[in-house]
Order: sequence, then structure tokens, then C-alpha cells
Amino acid sequence: MNDECCKRLSLEEWDKKEIVWRDKPFYKDRYWSFIHVPIGFGKKIVRGLEKIKEAGLAAEPMVLSKCDNLWGGEMLIPVSKKTDIFETELLTGKFLIRLFEGHYGDMRKWIKETKKYCREKGFLPKEFIFWYATCPKCAKKYGDKVQVVVFARVE
Repeated sequence: MNDECCKRLSLEEWDKKEIVWRDKPFYKDRYWSFIHVPIGFGKKIVRGLEKIKEAGLAAEPMVLSKCDNLWGGEMLIPVSKKTDIFETELLTGKFLIRLFEGHYGDMRKWIKETKKYCREKGFLPKEFIFWYATCPKCAKKYGDKVQVVVFARVE
């Protein structure tokens, strides 16, 4: 395993931040899950990165997940521009961001803390998008702890 596989994110850079996206383009693909646990997500990422490369576009080192039900969701990879070669989604909105470290079982607690943070800032979250910043192999390296960035769309 490459030591640089999943770079650790810093609290200073990612926790309690605000970003605004205006028509930010993302490669988009659906994935299956079983009770919110993605199935074949790694293969979807590899296939998505291959399609992005074949289109001659650059991808940012981030894979987002919009889990819209127990059985699946959407995978989003930021790309340099919109294309007709594959399905893209343009995201627009203001997002409040929280960075958490722990175990996937802490997800409910993290969502609750993100909602509280949004309320403290005077917002109600409309949608949550997740960046699972640690792959399973790197999680083992870090004592089975993962980093998850929660993007709460507030506008």
C-alpha cells in the first residue's frame, strides 16, 4: 500500500468551514448499497476515474456520496469541466463543512453534530453529502479510524 493513498485531512483546512459552489461540475454515477453500506463502491470509483481520464479531464482527489436511500446513492467526483461524454451534475449551493474522525458507526452522531453546527450558524441543512476520505486499507493503517467530511447544503 502506498503511504500517500489516503492523505490525512487537517482540521484547520476542513472542519467548520464554509464553501460556495456555483455550477461546480461532477462526474456522476449511481451505486447500490445495503442499508447504507455501499456495494462495489471502489470499482465504481476506478471506472469513474478511467472515464474522466478518457475524456481528457482532470479529477480532484475527492469522491463524494449522496446516499438518498437504504439501497443506493450517487457517487460524485469533481471534474475540471462539464462534458457530454458521461453524466455530470452541476452543484450550486452554500455548504457548511465538518470533518470527523472515528468509526462508520458514529455517522448518526456526526450528522447530529453537523445539524447542531448549522443551527448555531443560523441555517437548517437541506441535504447532506459525504466524503469518505479514508479507504478501507488506510483505515486499517490508522487503527480502523476513518475521516469523513460532511457537507451540509444550507442554501
